[in-house]
Amino acid sequence: MRFKLLVFTLAVSLLAVSAAFAKGKPPTAGPGCKPSVKVVLKGVLAPDVDPADADTSFVLTVKKSNKHGRAYKQAGSATILVDAKTHVSRQGAHNLGALSPNDRVSVKARVCKADLTDGATPDLTARKIDAHPAKAPKSP
Repeated sequence: MRFKLLVFTLAVSLLAVSAAFAKGKPPTAGPGCKPSVKVVLKGVLAPDVDPADADTSFVLTVKKSNKHGRAYKQAGSATILVDAKTHVSRQGAHNLGALSPNDRVSVKARVCKADLTDGATPDLTARKIDAHPAKAPKSP
């Protein structure tokens, strides 16, 4: 009886190992790629842009970035895509329509590391957007 149990366990483990190898390596570019890196961009919402809830993108004037977002900072602006998984936060509101022109915005997105080679700026789909109203000018 123990021999049958041993053979059965061995067969199941071999099947599990072969299924794991059948998937192969994940792609290095495109959807589902590995490794993916976080791109953090900070800047100002373009002054002529007032996104509505139904919009799927907006333009960000990039002022600061992390290491992976340097190409976007050098370009000066980035078009940020928004989908159903994007979390938006601005003064208690959680929708894209709450953003106003000249808002200070921080965008966090994930993109394939291979897509960022040679200063490329692939489309970014935001995972998190934090916004604050524009600073009031200092009075003399």
